[in-house]
Amino acid sequence: MFQSPALSTPSAVVCKQKNRNMRRLLIILILLIPFYSKSQDIKIKECFIDSCANKKYCIASDKLTFHNKFGDSYRLFIIKSIEKDSTLNKIYLDINRSPDFAYSIISEYYKFHNLVIIKGYAMIYLYNSDSNIISEKIIPDYSKCEFSDGQGSIIRDIKIIDNGKILELKIDECGIHKFDIQNMENIKEIN
Repeated sequence: MFQSPALSTPSAVVCKQKNRNMRRLLIILILLIPFYSKSQDIKIKECFIDSCANKKYCIASDKLTFHNKFGDSYRLFIIKSIEKDSTLNKIYLDINRSPDFAYSIISEYYKFHNLVIIKGYAMIYLYNSDSNIISEKIIPDYSKCEFSDGQGSIIRDIKIIDNGKILELKIDECGIHKFDIQNMENIKEIN
């Protein structure tokens, strides 16, 4: 077979080799991009800052909460030091009905009771900054409720009443549910 002299020169061979290497690199990058997005750093959704204690309480996602189908799953509760800009604690929360349902922070009762409320779609957690204790997930008893659709069990309103002893949740199509929160390690629903 006859080859053109221009294609068999050393610089042409080097150029062909570089093109092959670039194609290989491109294929490798295309294959690695999905894995790179899974190994993301922490992504912060929202934070509440306690400047007196120099702490920041955040809801975030990271590579462990990432979901292949739904993407970022904001169910990581992070406590950070503001002074040192370091993470003091990371707490992974249960999936909030669906991986794409993010948790949120309610801080309005923090200044009165030192409680950070971590609200999910149909469950919540409480974090006590004095004792550094997070509650188990708090789920109302839905057994006596009749829902017209999948939106029925959403927690609409949260209150802490009776001098910080009672947590009150207003639930769509299910009414008001109360919990005794005096013992953070043993929260119970009350009538």
